[in-house]
Amino acid sequence: MIGRRKLPQEFVQWNKHWSAPHGRSFPIARFNSWRFAQRYRGPFAHQTNSKTRKFEYPWAFHTIEDIGRNLDIIDIGGALSGLQFVLAAAGHRVVNVDPGARDDTFWGFTPKSHAFLSRVFRAPVRLFPMTLAEASLPDNSADVVMSISVLEHLELPEVIRTAQSIRRVLRPNGKVVLTIDLFLNLVPFTDQEEGKWGRNVNVREFLELAGLELVSGNKSELFGFDEFRPDAILEAEDRYLVTKDRCTAQCLVARPSVP
Repeated sequence: MIGRRKLPQEFVQWNKHWSAPHGRSFPIARFNSWRFAQRYRGPFAHQTNSKTRKFEYPWAFHTIEDIGRNLDIIDIGGALSGLQFVLAAAGHRVVNVDPGARDDTFWGFTPKSHAFLSRVFRAPVRLFPMTLAEASLPDNSADVVMSISVLEHLELPEVIRTAQSIRRVLRPNGKVVLTIDLFLNLVPFTDQEEGKWGRNVNVREFLELAGLELVSGNKSELFGFDEFRPDAILEAEDRYLVTKDRCTAQCLVARPSVP
Protein backbone atom coordinates (compact mmCIF):
# COMPACT_ATOMS: atom_id res chain seq x y z
CA MET A 1 0.00 0.00 0.00
CA ILE A 2 0.95 3.64 -0.32
CA GLY A 3 1.03 5.79 2.81
CA ARG A 4 -2.15 7.81 3.19
CA ARG A 5 -2.43 11.55 3.77
CA LYS A 6 -5.14 10.94 6.37
CA LEU A 7 -3.44 8.98 9.12
CA PRO A 8 -5.22 6.32 11.19
CA GLN A 9 -5.88 7.62 14.68
CA GLU A 10 -3.50 5.08 16.22
CA PHE A 11 -0.73 6.47 13.99
CA VAL A 12 -1.55 10.02 15.12
CA GLN A 13 -1.33 8.95 18.75
CA TRP A 14 1.90 7.03 18.20
CA ASN A 15 3.52 10.04 16.53
CA LYS A 16 2.37 12.28 19.35
CA HIS A 17 3.75 9.93 21.99
CA TRP A 18 7.17 9.66 20.33
CA SER A 19 7.27 13.18 18.83
CA ALA A 20 7.75 11.55 15.45
CA PRO A 21 8.98 12.09 12.88
CA HIS A 22 10.97 15.24 13.79
CA GLY A 23 11.39 15.18 17.58
CA ARG A 24 10.92 18.06 20.02
CA SER A 25 12.71 21.36 19.99
CA PHE A 26 13.89 23.03 23.18
CA PRO A 27 15.64 26.15 24.46
CA ILE A 28 19.18 25.01 25.30
CA ALA A 29 19.36 27.25 28.37
CA ARG A 30 16.56 25.25 29.93
CA PHE A 31 18.72 22.19 30.56
CA ASN A 32 21.93 21.70 32.49
CA SER A 33 22.50 18.17 31.19
CA TRP A 34 23.23 17.57 27.49
CA ARG A 35 22.13 13.93 27.85
CA PHE A 36 18.83 14.97 29.43
CA ALA A 37 18.32 17.52 26.64
CA GLN A 38 18.76 14.86 23.96
CA ARG A 39 16.41 12.52 25.78
CA TYR A 40 13.83 15.30 25.99
CA ARG A 41 14.09 15.87 22.24
CA GLY A 42 13.15 12.23 21.69
CA PRO A 43 14.57 9.45 19.51
CA PHE A 44 13.39 11.00 16.25
CA ALA A 45 15.18 14.33 16.64
CA HIS A 46 18.63 13.19 15.56
CA GLN A 47 18.37 12.89 11.80
CA THR A 48 16.37 14.70 9.14
CA ASN A 49 13.16 12.89 8.23
CA SER A 50 10.78 13.17 5.30
CA LYS A 51 7.16 13.92 6.11
CA THR A 52 6.21 10.49 4.72
CA ARG A 53 7.74 9.05 7.90
CA LYS A 54 4.56 10.22 9.68
CA PHE A 55 3.00 7.16 8.08
CA GLU A 56 6.01 4.87 7.67
CA TYR A 57 7.26 4.84 11.27
CA PRO A 58 3.99 3.99 13.06
CA TRP A 59 3.04 1.58 10.27
CA ALA A 60 6.33 -0.31 10.63
CA PHE A 61 6.17 -0.33 14.43
CA HIS A 62 2.62 -1.68 14.60
CA THR A 63 3.37 -4.21 11.86
CA ILE A 64 6.35 -5.56 13.80
CA GLU A 65 4.45 -5.60 17.10
CA ASP A 66 1.78 -7.72 15.38
CA ILE A 67 4.49 -10.20 14.33
CA GLY A 68 5.56 -10.89 17.90
CA ARG A 69 7.52 -9.91 21.01
CA ASN A 70 11.24 -10.14 21.81
CA LEU A 71 12.17 -10.47 18.14
CA ASP A 72 15.58 -10.49 16.48
CA ILE A 73 15.40 -7.53 14.08
CA ILE A 74 17.89 -6.40 11.44
CA ASP A 75 17.44 -2.78 10.39
CA ILE A 76 18.98 -2.05 6.98
CA GLY A 77 20.31 1.50 6.76
CA GLY A 78 18.91 2.60 10.12
CA ALA A 79 21.48 5.41 10.57
CA LEU A 80 20.29 7.44 13.60
CA SER A 81 16.61 6.79 12.97
CA GLY A 82 14.52 6.76 16.12
CA LEU A 83 12.56 3.65 15.14
CA GLN A 84 15.46 1.30 15.96
CA PHE A 85 15.65 2.74 19.49
CA VAL A 86 11.89 2.56 20.00
CA LEU A 87 11.92 -1.11 18.97
CA ALA A 88 14.91 -1.88 21.19
CA ALA A 89 13.27 -0.13 24.15
CA ALA A 90 10.20 -2.31 23.53
CA GLY A 91 12.31 -5.42 24.18
CA HIS A 92 13.36 -6.44 20.66
CA ARG A 93 16.98 -7.29 19.86
CA VAL A 94 17.92 -4.85 17.12
CA VAL A 95 20.93 -4.82 14.80
CA ASN A 96 21.53 -1.80 12.56
CA VAL A 97 23.64 -2.42 9.43
CA ASP A 98 24.62 0.87 7.82
CA PRO A 99 27.80 1.75 5.89
CA GLY A 100 27.06 5.40 6.63
CA ALA A 101 28.89 4.91 9.93
CA ARG A 102 32.21 4.32 8.15
CA ASP A 103 34.88 7.02 8.23
CA ASP A 104 35.00 7.29 4.43
CA THR A 105 31.37 8.42 4.00
CA PHE A 106 30.50 12.10 3.71
CA TRP A 107 26.75 11.59 4.19
CA GLY A 108 26.79 9.48 7.29
CA PHE A 109 27.09 9.49 11.07
CA THR A 110 29.56 8.28 13.67
CA PRO A 111 29.44 5.06 15.71
CA LYS A 112 30.06 7.26 18.76
CA SER A 113 26.85 9.24 18.15
CA HIS A 114 24.91 6.02 17.65
CA ALA A 115 26.25 4.53 20.89
CA PHE A 116 25.41 7.76 22.73
CA LEU A 117 21.79 7.63 21.61
CA SER A 118 21.55 3.95 22.57
CA ARG A 119 22.60 4.91 26.09
CA VAL A 120 20.39 8.01 26.25
CA PHE A 121 17.25 6.08 25.31
CA ARG A 122 18.23 2.94 27.24
CA ALA A 123 17.78 1.04 24.01
CA PRO A 124 20.76 -1.17 23.13
CA VAL A 125 21.17 -1.47 19.36
CA ARG A 126 24.18 -3.23 17.82
CA LEU A 127 25.71 -1.26 14.97
CA PHE A 128 27.53 -2.83 12.03
CA PRO A 129 29.12 -0.01 9.95
CA MET A 130 28.80 -1.89 6.67
CA THR A 131 26.25 -3.21 4.20
CA LEU A 132 24.13 -6.24 4.97
CA ALA A 133 26.13 -8.23 2.42
CA GLU A 134 29.37 -7.33 4.21
CA ALA A 135 28.11 -8.01 7.73
CA SER A 136 29.04 -11.42 9.13
CA LEU A 137 25.60 -12.05 10.53
CA PRO A 138 24.64 -15.72 10.97
CA ASP A 139 22.32 -17.46 8.54
CA ASN A 140 18.69 -17.70 9.68
CA SER A 141 19.27 -15.25 12.53
CA ALA A 142 16.48 -12.68 12.02
CA ASP A 143 12.79 -12.85 12.80
CA VAL A 144 12.36 -9.52 11.00
CA VAL A 145 14.41 -7.68 8.42
CA MET A 146 13.33 -4.06 8.26
CA SER A 147 14.20 -1.34 5.76
CA ILE A 148 12.65 2.12 5.90
CA SER A 149 13.08 4.03 2.63
CA VAL A 150 16.58 2.77 1.84
CA LEU A 151 16.45 0.52 -1.24
CA GLU A 152 15.65 3.35 -3.66
CA HIS A 153 18.96 5.07 -2.79
CA LEU A 154 21.15 2.05 -3.60
CA GLU A 155 22.91 1.33 -6.88
CA LEU A 156 21.56 -1.74 -8.70
CA PRO A 157 24.44 -4.09 -7.79
CA GLU A 158 23.93 -3.27 -4.10
CA VAL A 159 20.16 -3.78 -4.42
CA ILE A 160 20.88 -7.28 -5.76
CA ARG A 161 23.37 -8.06 -2.99
CA THR A 162 20.92 -6.79 -0.39
CA ALA A 163 18.13 -8.99 -1.76
CA GLN A 164 20.37 -12.06 -1.64
CA SER A 165 21.56 -11.24 1.88
CA ILE A 166 18.03 -10.76 3.21
CA ARG A 167 17.11 -14.27 2.20
CA ARG A 168 20.25 -15.65 3.87
CA VAL A 169 19.76 -14.02 7.28
CA LEU A 170 15.98 -14.39 7.48
CA ARG A 171 14.54 -17.32 9.41
CA PRO A 172 12.18 -19.64 7.50
CA ASN A 173 9.17 -18.17 9.34
CA GLY A 174 10.56 -14.62 9.37
CA LYS A 175 9.08 -11.47 7.85
CA VAL A 176 10.48 -8.59 5.84
CA VAL A 177 8.97 -5.18 6.63
CA LEU A 178 9.73 -2.68 3.88
CA THR A 179 8.94 0.85 2.93
CA ILE A 180 10.24 1.98 -0.46
CA ASP A 181 9.97 5.51 -1.77
CA LEU A 182 7.94 5.97 -4.94
CA PHE A 183 8.95 9.02 -6.97
CA LEU A 184 6.05 10.40 -8.99
CA ASN A 185 8.40 12.36 -11.27
CA LEU A 186 10.45 9.35 -12.44
CA VAL A 187 9.85 6.21 -14.50
CA PRO A 188 7.15 4.84 -14.85
CA PHE A 189 5.43 8.23 -14.48
CA THR A 190 7.90 10.10 -16.70
CA ASP A 191 10.86 9.25 -18.95
CA GLN A 192 13.41 10.23 -16.29
CA GLU A 193 15.21 7.22 -14.77
CA GLU A 194 16.90 8.81 -11.77
CA GLY A 195 16.41 11.87 -9.59
CA LYS A 196 18.05 13.69 -6.71
CA TRP A 197 17.13 11.04 -4.15
CA GLY A 198 17.37 7.84 -6.18
CA ARG A 199 15.23 5.77 -8.52
CA ASN A 200 12.04 3.73 -8.42
CA VAL A 201 12.64 0.12 -7.45
CA ASN A 202 10.68 -2.63 -9.15
CA VAL A 203 9.16 -4.20 -6.05
CA ARG A 204 8.10 -7.44 -7.70
CA GLU A 205 11.59 -8.02 -9.11
CA PHE A 206 13.20 -7.25 -5.75
CA LEU A 207 11.00 -9.77 -3.94
CA GLU A 208 11.82 -12.41 -6.57
CA LEU A 209 15.56 -11.72 -6.19
CA ALA A 210 15.22 -12.13 -2.42
CA GLY A 211 13.15 -15.31 -2.69
CA LEU A 212 10.22 -13.61 -1.00
CA GLU A 213 6.47 -13.54 -1.52
CA LEU A 214 4.10 -10.74 -0.66
CA VAL A 215 2.12 -11.15 2.57
CA SER A 216 0.66 -7.68 3.00
CA GLY A 217 0.52 -4.91 0.43
CA ASN A 218 -1.77 -3.74 -2.33
CA LYS A 219 -0.26 -4.89 -5.65
CA SER A 220 -2.03 -2.05 -7.45
CA GLU A 221 0.07 0.37 -5.34
CA LEU A 222 3.40 -1.45 -5.61
CA PHE A 223 5.55 -0.61 -8.64
CA GLY A 224 6.41 -3.66 -10.74
CA PHE A 225 3.28 -5.74 -10.24
CA ASP A 226 0.93 -6.22 -13.18
CA GLU A 227 -1.88 -4.55 -11.22
CA PHE A 228 0.13 -1.31 -10.85
CA ARG A 229 -1.08 1.46 -13.18
CA PRO A 230 0.82 4.78 -13.09
CA ASP A 231 -2.19 6.75 -14.32
CA ALA A 232 -4.34 5.37 -11.50
CA ILE A 233 -1.71 6.36 -8.93
CA LEU A 234 -1.60 9.91 -10.22
CA GLU A 235 -5.40 10.12 -10.28
CA ALA A 236 -5.49 9.07 -6.61
CA GLU A 237 -2.56 11.27 -5.57
CA ASP A 238 -4.66 13.47 -3.29
CA ARG A 239 -5.23 10.43 -1.04
CA TYR A 240 -1.51 9.83 -0.56
CA LEU A 241 1.07 11.47 1.68
CA VAL A 242 3.33 13.14 -0.91
CA THR A 243 6.33 15.39 -0.30
CA LYS A 244 7.07 18.59 -2.19
CA ASP A 245 9.68 16.57 -4.13
CA ARG A 246 6.87 14.34 -5.43
CA CYS A 247 7.77 11.36 -3.28
CA THR A 248 5.48 8.98 -1.43
CA ALA A 249 6.04 5.66 0.36
CA GLN A 250 5.10 2.10 -0.59
CA CYS A 251 4.64 -0.21 2.42
CA LEU A 252 4.67 -3.99 2.33
CA VAL A 253 5.38 -7.18 4.27
CA ALA A 254 6.91 -10.29 2.71
CA ARG A 255 8.04 -13.74 3.78
CA PRO A 256 10.25 -16.50 2.34
CA SER A 257 8.66 -18.11 -0.69
CA VAL A 258 7.42 -21.64 -0.30
CA PRO A 259 9.51 -23.96 -2.54
